[in-house]
Amino acid sequence: MASQEEFAGYISPYSYVQRLQERMDEILDRKVPNSGRFCQFCYARLARDIESCPYCHTEGQELSTVTSVPREVLAIYQAKKKTEERWVYGGAMLGLLIAAGVFIALVVWGSNLIDSQRFALGIAFVALIGGGYVLAQLFGPLICGQVGYRRGSRKRDVMWGQFLEGRGDRNLG
Repeated sequence: MASQEEFAGYISPYSYVQRLQERMDEILDRKVPNSGRFCQFCYARLARDIESCPYCHTEGQELSTVTSVPREVLAIYQAKKKTEERWVYGGAMLGLLIAAGVFIALVVWGSNLIDSQRFALGIAFVALIGGGYVLAQLFGPLICGQVGYRRGSRKRDVMWGQFLEGRGDRNLG
């Protein structure tokens, strides 16, 4: 097995599943077809002349292939992707709501702090546009994206473990 790598503070017990996420996302997004030659254990796409899976390292007589990735397996990878997306979009929305709150506060009370009402409105719009962008980036991918990544990865790994148990694989890791 390949060494386990840490991503966003999470170490997957199935390092090959972690490395296959991007490949499965391509199939889910229909960037590549779900047909060809795949490893029957981890469902990595294999070249015709390969004798050993580069992801799970199944080789020789044990290396069986299938012609497509089952829907059940794609659903496991999609669960991770959807969980991460919800956290990123939710965090970005939180950043935008904070910027909108600052905008409203500046519009309502800003003219009391600054003598010019036009200048106060200008600052409010800068806070809305610039602050909205910065806070959406901060809360979306930078903060909540990390949480979503860990939660989605854990969810995917639990589902993968259940999938392996369900099909009776002895080699669970």
